[in-house]
Parts: sequence; C-alpha cells; structure tokens
Amino acid sequence: MLSFDKFKEHAKRILSIPSHAESGNEELVRYLQAAMHDYGMKTSVQPVSHSSDLLSKRQANLLGFVSDPLVDRTTRRGHLFVNPLDVSTGNLPHLWTATQGNPQAPIVNDQGIVGAGAVQGKLDFLCRIFAAIDLVDKRTRSPIYLVGTCASHSGMMGSRFLIESLAVNPKTVHTFAPTGLKSQSRATGQVSFSVDLDSSIRDRDSRGYNRSLSITAYGLGVDFSTPKNAINAYELLIDLLLQATESGFDFQWSAIEVKNASGTNPDLAAARIALTSFQFEDFKQFLRERIGDEDQARFFRVDFAGMTDSVTRFIPSELVEVVLELDHEWKLFLANLNRNNDPSFSHPENSGALVKILTTANGKMRVVFELRTLPEVDLVALESSWRDSVKRTSEKYPHFHFSIQRDYLVPGAIGPSESKEICTNYLSDAGLFHRAGFPVSAIGCGLVDHLPKGPNEAVRWSELETAIAVYRDLMVRLSQG
Repeated sequence: MLSFDKFKEHAKRILSIPSHAESGNEELVRYLQAAMHDYGMKTSVQPVSHSSDLLSKRQANLLGFVSDPLVDRTTRRGHLFVNPLDVSTGNLPHLWTATQGNPQAPIVNDQGIVGAGAVQGKLDFLCRIFAAIDLVDKRTRSPIYLVGTCASHSGMMGSRFLIESLAVNPKTVHTFAPTGLKSQSRATGQVSFSVDLDSSIRDRDSRGYNRSLSITAYGLGVDFSTPKNAINAYELLIDLLLQATESGFDFQWSAIEVKNASGTNPDLAAARIALTSFQFEDFKQFLRERIGDEDQARFFRVDFAGMTDSVTRFIPSELVEVVLELDHEWKLFLANLNRNNDPSFSHPENSGALVKILTTANGKMRVVFELRTLPEVDLVALESSWRDSVKRTSEKYPHFHFSIQRDYLVPGAIGPSESKEICTNYLSDAGLFHRAGFPVSAIGCGLVDHLPKGPNEAVRWSELETAIAVYRDLMVRLSQG
C-alpha cells in the first residue's frame, strides 16, 4: 500500500493539468497512464473523435485493467469504475481567490486541496486507482476496470463512445457523482437546445445614436444541482436594461453575449449599446443610482467607449424582443415540468436556464437553453413541448426564421431505491449505461454542497482517504464474487 503522501503529490499534479473543453484531456491521460503503469496496471488509450467546434480535438478515454485485461464482447464480465477527467471552471477566473485567480494552480494545506476538479471527478479517479493497487497481480474471479472519460461536459461524449465501442463489457458499472460515498441507483439527466434566429429586417445605422458603452454583468456559476447558490448574470444584465427602458431611455443594441459552463447558470453576460448624445449624461446618472453602491457594483462593469462610428450596425430591436420572449416561454415550460416534483432528490425539481447567447453578422443569433431533468421526465414529450413553445414565439415574429435543434441529451436513470438516502442532482453518465442495459450506480467522494464547477472547489484529505478505503473494500468484494 502506497503512502498517502504519494497520493497528495499526484493530486496536486493532476489538478494542475488543464483538462477543460479548450485544452482537451490528452496531457492528463498521459500522466495518469504513466502512473498506472508504475503501479502495475495494464492500460490503453481510446482516442475520441468528434466534429464539435467548441471542443478541442485532443480527447481520449483512458482504460485501465487491474487484473485480467481481456474483454469479452459477447459475455459481460468484470466491474467497471468510470470517472470524468474533464473539468469546468466557469468564465470568471478572478473568483478563484484561494488560487490567486488560476483554477489550475491548486493550493494544498494540512486540511485539504483547492483546485479545478477537486470535486468534479479527477481526484475521485485517483482514489479509485490507489484503491485498486492492492488487487494488482492477485488472482480474482472478476476483473476490475478503471476508466477515465473525456468530454463529460459535452453530453457525456466520452462515455457514449466507450459504451458504443464495447471496449469494456462489464457486469456492473460504478460511475461518479459527488454523493458523499453513498451509492445511488437513480440519476438525473440533461438536455441542451439551441434556437438559431435569422432576421430579414435590415439593420439601422448609428445616425443619432452616437454615444456607446458596454455593460458586463458577473454572476456565480454553480452546478444546476444547487440552483439556490447561483447568481444568474444574464438576468442581472437584462433586469438592468429593462429598468432603463422603463425609465424612458431609448437605445440600440450593437452586441449581446452570454456565457456559461456546461450544466451551470450563466456567470457572464455583456451588452454593447448606443444612445443619443442628449440622453448620455442622464443614463450615466441612472447607472450610478442603480449599480453605484458597493453591493451592486461588484456585479457590473461599465465601459464608456465614447463617440461611435457613423456606420455602426445594430442588432434589430425585435431580435432582442424575440430572445426575451423565448426566455419567458422557457420559464413557463420549466414551471409546467415542475408541477410534479421528486422528493427523493436533494433538489426535487427540474432546473435549467438560458445559458448562452452568441451573435454573428447579418442579424443572426444563437440562443442556448440547458435543462437538468429528473429521471421520470419523458424526454420525447419534453422535446415536443419545447418545440411547441418556440413555435408560439415564431408565430408572433414572422420576419424571423427560427431553427431549433437538440444539441445533446443525457438520459436519467431509474433504479431500485436501496436506501432512504437522498439522491444528488449532479449529472453523471449513469443514464447512458442504464439505457444500454448495464446495472449501474453512482458513487463518489465529495458533496454538491462543495459547489463543484464553482470557484474555490475544494475537498478534505480525510474525505479522500476515506474514499480510498471504501473503494478498496468494494473492489475486493466485487473481484471475488
């Protein structure tokens, strides 16, 4: 058995290796593969190809074989432990105060470690590796497989690839969610919809609207499993600008952008607007009154750009109205879903938000909505209902072309309730394995109360030591069964 000091060395190194959407996870896979080789495990790397423009091409699944490396594609054998290796850190690095603004610069002390991935699955995978070391080279009846997957924040792409490839064909699957090491067989799902908007209305030039400014709203992006902790940047920004409209200000939009990390509310929203000269000083006074105090100022930044070019083009005003209408329909859609709740989950409702707005030239815009679903939700009926909601909006705006698509869908898992423990709403790939016919449970170190995907994500060393012991006992029992 290795010393826990060695675990701490690996933990700090693992959290320092970027494995988010933009970087891919190949560097982390190579590091973990070398460590597993050192501990006597056999490994293979499974490249995962895709066509997403928002995801690095450097994506791979890491497969580890603790005992028997053979996989029978026709007969299920062995037990799979699977973890995501990618992480999400949000769009506001400055909120990572414990790591001086760098999520990939982990901080360790006697109590624990802070860094991106501490609770999202990276360190839990390391716990499983350390737990399995005692089984290396021992005779077992059932092999143990350890798999780290890529692109969990892109519709669980790596897990889909793993299942379809049959690179492992286990009798049981133990996937990851921060459950406080309590095994649960019921899991939430997630779906993402994009609505593309194309306007046939011609843009207006900037004649008269010659004073420009940018307003940025900063929120707090946390996982949908803890929506009460969230601060929605999009709603902060829209509420401010709607107040301005109600106060009599007339302005044009030249840009709007909303960003989030997958499975979280938006933490960054920005708009560029233009006013006429005679409104400008009054508008500055309006901003001082609304966001000038210390409590509100931390959520906003205003940049005054000065005089605009006379040929500046604007987003058609009706396009912004369409976005507001879609957001209204989304809230009605979500409220209708939540007429039936599930008290067996820590958050007994479906949760979601308008999470992205991307604008392009010529009046085109993409609006993205994400929804964390309870396992009983009929996903076919859900998609049909949302399409009907979008259709109602499109009928009000005949000058716009609406195109809706489902970006991805991760189903929930409905399994037997083995205890009275409350299930976590954190998204896992349990539903994908459940749909593929594998007996599956979710178990993991940490809790959603630790705010995974949020800033200053942290876990205690004592929790990680306990996880190693729990996994070791579980693997020994399964390998002998």
